[in-house]
Amino acid sequence: MDYINEVKNKMKYIKRITKKLGHELGHYEIEDMGCPHKQPKKLQSGRSAIYIFIYKDEVLKIGKANSNSDARFTSQHYGFSTPSTLAKSLCNDEDFKPFINNCGGINKDNLKQWMLKNLRRINIYLEPDKAKTELVEAILHYAFRPRFEGNIN
Repeated sequence: MDYINEVKNKMKYIKRITKKLGHELGHYEIEDMGCPHKQPKKLQSGRSAIYIFIYKDEVLKIGKANSNSDARFTSQHYGFSTPSTLAKSLCNDEDFKPFINNCGGINKDNLKQWMLKNLRRINIYLEPDKAKTELVEAILHYAFRPRFEGNIN
């Protein structure tokens, strides 16, 4: 699947939906960090963000962050320091363990490097508005059905 074009199309659709609801989505930017990708250094000042992690042809995680949750955007998902992270989900998911084991024995010590090397990351930067950010996240959850968090199946 061509995820960057799918995300662009979904954002155009979301823009139309918000307009029909009497609101404006406003300016947004889509950043394809690619695969491999580099860990983001900082959330853009005055922005909120939706982030998407993809492994091969599967969306693993879609989340949101605002200026008060910069660590959520930049670093937490690559580690084990908070209760809910993508790294923990990958290690705890029985269906995903074969992927991890077949990639050279991934463990807590090297998972971050594996994630940076093997996951694609797409970020969507929005104006900081809780309702807009949550709407975009919810629609993307519904559209892409990520393996971790937000899966509606």
